[in-house]
Amino acid sequence: MVIMHDFQAVFVVALGVVAVIGLMAWHFSRSRLVLEQWAAKQGFQILHSEYRNLFRGPFFWTTSRGQTVYYVRVRDRRGIERSGWVRCGGWFFGLMTNKAEVRWEDEI
Repeated sequence: MVIMHDFQAVFVVALGVVAVIGLMAWHFSRSRLVLEQWAAKQGFQILHSEYRNLFRGPFFWTTSRGQTVYYVRVRDRRGIERSGWVRCGGWFFGLMTNKAEVRWEDEI
């Protein structure tokens, strides 16, 4: 009886770890997909991107837990390069939405 209880506890913990890892993998891959779709739609080539967890630039106080922020350097079709912050996801539904919002460094 004790062995069965221990097995169940180990199983529940293992299931929890797998769920957390799966959610984290989805979070980062979905976030990256939203960023790449934004860049493609705007005609940008992403030259560099940094996931920003703590310092979120102009989005610091207004970003919900379900959103992500990247600091990016992009090149447009004319070859002009710009840097700025891109917030991925909507405020309420987070990364379940395809929304992306940019604040350019030279406009802040």
